[in-house]
Amino acid sequence: MGSDADDAARWNARYAGHPPTFEPHPLVSEALAAGPPDGPVLELACGRSGSALALARHGYRVLAVDVSDVALHQLRAEARRRGLAARVWCVQADLRTFVPARGAFALVLATLFWDPGAYRLARQAVAPGGLLAWEALALTEDGRTRYRARPGELTAALDESWDVLSRDLDRAEAGTERRTTRVLARARSSVRSPGR
Repeated sequence: MGSDADDAARWNARYAGHPPTFEPHPLVSEALAAGPPDGPVLELACGRSGSALALARHGYRVLAVDVSDVALHQLRAEARRRGLAARVWCVQADLRTFVPARGAFALVLATLFWDPGAYRLARQAVAPGGLLAWEALALTEDGRTRYRARPGELTAALDESWDVLSRDLDRAEAGTERRTTRVLARARSSVRSPGR
């Protein structure tokens, strides 16, 4: 596994080489339709997120976390341009070591990212009644496993303290050859077990 600096350098090079579109991920529309409660949103591995901007436009305060300072600089600049700077806070951190506040977020979102430890901490960060919206790249036949989840792995990690609202165990991403697995779930308002 590469170091934090290696990951940051790799993602910085990628983001510097392509102009941003700031398109929100479709999972944001699903989460908004499900009705997150009031409260802050946490987006993990956000990149230069159109999702954070869309959620801020809907009145949510968004904590956007990514390893790439280039991506976060682009996101901050676009948030300022759109008059959303007061609602989008950017934090540079590696998600293998970032620990979000437990039970603090109305919605925790991550797209096209997978790390089992980060997923466990993300579940713990969702407030009672809040939403978890996560999409990961799926394992492929070519054997690539880094940052890829087994189809159904996201749902399987949820215990009885979650209501699964929608799931896609193995889906082809429109317009690409990528396969993903995703889940949208609501944390029940009753007390959840600490490990989940």
